[in-house]
Amino acid sequence: MPATPLARMVWLYPWVATVADTTPVHVLLHGAGAVLSGVGAERGPLARWDEVGLHAGCQVVLAADKGTASGWRVAWLGAPDAPDRPACDARIDLGGRLLTPGWTDAHTHLVFAGDRAAEFTQRMAGASYAEIAAAGGGILHTVRQTRAASLDALVASGAKRLAELAGWGARVVEIKTGYGLDRATEMKLLAAIGNLRRQFAGRLQIVATAMPAHAVPPEWKHDPDGYVALVCDDILPAMAAAADPPAFVDVFVERGWFDVSQATRIAAVARALGLGLKAHVDEFADLGGVQWAIEAGATSVEHLLVSGPAAVAALASSATVAVGLPLTSVFLREPFAPLRALTDAGAMVALGTDCNPGSAMSCNLALALQLAVLGGRLSAPEAVRAVTRGGAAALGEPRGWTGRLEPGAPFWATVLDVDGPDRLFYELGAPPRAWLGLDAGLAGAGQLT
Repeated sequence: MPATPLARMVWLYPWVATVADTTPVHVLLHGAGAVLSGVGAERGPLARWDEVGLHAGCQVVLAADKGTASGWRVAWLGAPDAPDRPACDARIDLGGRLLTPGWTDAHTHLVFAGDRAAEFTQRMAGASYAEIAAAGGGILHTVRQTRAASLDALVASGAKRLAELAGWGARVVEIKTGYGLDRATEMKLLAAIGNLRRQFAGRLQIVATAMPAHAVPPEWKHDPDGYVALVCDDILPAMAAAADPPAFVDVFVERGWFDVSQATRIAAVARALGLGLKAHVDEFADLGGVQWAIEAGATSVEHLLVSGPAAVAALASSATVAVGLPLTSVFLREPFAPLRALTDAGAMVALGTDCNPGSAMSCNLALALQLAVLGGRLSAPEAVRAVTRGGAAALGEPRGWTGRLEPGAPFWATVLDVDGPDRLFYELGAPPRAWLGLDAGLAGAGQLT
């Protein structure tokens, strides 16, 4: 097996679907170069791969289970000669490749219209993100484009980004709304996410987050509290009642966006609607957002570029997950979130691409992991834990997904064309070389016997 690419993905699910209608079905995954099961401590420093469940010569048996989002559940994991291995109806040879729990991108904004390439050039010439936004660019530029786009166009462009993200290893993906900032467009974005969920069913698990509190739209520029009232009284209730409702509500707590008092009103409505809470905090200024979000019961806080020791300590003693977005730091030329300090203090850490048109125009989840190691100073095992166990926790363990491969767990897996985990971080920015269809899955996974 060649050992050069970072992330040549083997897409198992299209082939598996061809045998899933026969019951009972057990499929044996064998021939892995190594398996990372993801078991082990969910917090604290890690230095060795065995601390995240490294197994050599390990096999995995899957059982068909229509009650899971993937259609499969882990039935057994162990040594090839173990006497308790279930009898199997089919086999897939992984050809010496690395099998890990499915990688989770815990933070994206990948459904939008248009681009902001010109703004990127402006920033490289010295303009700040806040200055561009104040001049009518930034989020509001994307809002204008997205309001004008059709549902079909949003789904088509979102599907391309999702396919690319999957090529970099993602199997569970959060997608936020937030480029509508009015009821009609926020509902359109939510419908697009629901369409993508159905389109990628069995291949990706998609979690929707409502974020009408992403910015104050221009028509409410002089009455931000009035817009917050609209979000609370109209937009969020409509989204919660949709055919494909969101799992979470997110709010951007930042100078020039929304303050803690406004976020408190939004959080109360989210809670009353039975939706989870997330918060963009400490991206540019510390407004006390971390402590507020913890006290409000947020599942996660995201960005954290300027979070200090008090925020780190608060997260370490809480159940709220710290989501790091290292691609954003590079794209905006801003500091990295204190991932090393958060991990050492005992906080639970997750990672995401923050795929969006303005501050992280990338679907490269593998590069996000590499930058979390090189810039965020996580160890390699910590980065993998953050994109498996941490990512699952940041999304509230959707449909039972815990970021682990263990008996009884829903099966989501990432298969990489490397023979061991050390090579995940060695070749910076390597191309995905992804196989995403039935023929490619058969060719990459081996001969059915």
